[in-house]
Amino acid sequence: MSNTNIRLENLKDLFLSETPLIDVRAPVEFKQGSLPGAVNFPILNDEERALIGTTYKQDGQEAAVKLGYQLISGSVKEERVQSWKSFIARYPSAVLYCFRGGKRSQITQQWLKEAGIERPLIVGGYKVSRHFLLDQIERFSKTREMLVVSGPTGSGKTQFLKEVAAFYPTIDLEALAQHRGSAFGSLDENQPSQIDFENRLAVTLLKIEDKGFGNLRPIVEDESRLIGRIYQPTPFFEHLRSSQVIWLDEPLEVRVENIFKDYILSTSIGLIQNQIPRCAEEDVILRSQALKVFEKYKTSLMSISRKLGGLRTQEVMADLENSQSDFLNKNEIASNKIWIEKLLKYYYDPLYLSSLERRQVSACFKGSSSSAVDFLKNLKP
Repeated sequence: MSNTNIRLENLKDLFLSETPLIDVRAPVEFKQGSLPGAVNFPILNDEERALIGTTYKQDGQEAAVKLGYQLISGSVKEERVQSWKSFIARYPSAVLYCFRGGKRSQITQQWLKEAGIERPLIVGGYKVSRHFLLDQIERFSKTREMLVVSGPTGSGKTQFLKEVAAFYPTIDLEALAQHRGSAFGSLDENQPSQIDFENRLAVTLLKIEDKGFGNLRPIVEDESRLIGRIYQPTPFFEHLRSSQVIWLDEPLEVRVENIFKDYILSTSIGLIQNQIPRCAEEDVILRSQALKVFEKYKTSLMSISRKLGGLRTQEVMADLENSQSDFLNKNEIASNKIWIEKLLKYYYDPLYLSSLERRQVSACFKGSSSSAVDFLKNLKP
């Protein structure tokens, strides 16, 4: 990318090229939401920004600008310029932005130029870029047909998406939201902010269009409006819910095994069961982590107890506690399949079938995951 400032018509190429971005806004602004590929090297920290904002309201722009230069001078200025220089040394194509492409990014650009480095900024800054990305979601939702992979819990929808991504356009909402979507689906890493999720989704849609899949309909997993605490943008969610469905139809025992693999074997519970700790200290640490997984699942169970019903909640909780006891006393984990199967029968299957009935979905395919892969391979662009 050249040193020419980035304008609205250049934003698509900016995001498609995954250009590294330097966000010079204050940390509090960055935390609320940033552009994909951005790192935060602020020209003003939160306290400095607040002081300047107060001065602007009380004494006007000239006084606020003057205070800004006073606060960011000497060693403070040198330290911040050095942080930008160090990042640009690693990523020479980096682009600058602030909220509106105003004073903060312009001053950053000028100070870098004085240090012998010329880098472009985004004209209109974060605000223009954010509107651009939201427009992409709305435009995609109105103009591009999709396929939705659906099926009862444990059908292997996420794994199916990963498998077909090698040859077919896919949108992995759970990966973007960093959550598996169900009450038991929270991951170790924190979910992104709502804004960050939307921005990442927009870039994913841009990349699908850029890769030239012809008329193939991108496939997305059937998710609720809420994925953890993240909600899907209205135009996209409404489009998803009105799209044709590929229905994965797997036997109950296969679905139990899938969930057992994802929620037991792939956690610290499975790690301990399949790996001998190198020392007593490591054994204590791993067992502590495993117990946290059990406690998380108990909390998740209680979060659905109202819909599940009191007696069934008690029954499943007893099975879950029995599995924890088996793990601690016998290093045995197979009994987890008991409470997993009951949750499917008592809670997830009725919920799913009720949802499908309400929505009156149109299925273009129904069958096993492997046959669904073959179905997509035979679709013509």
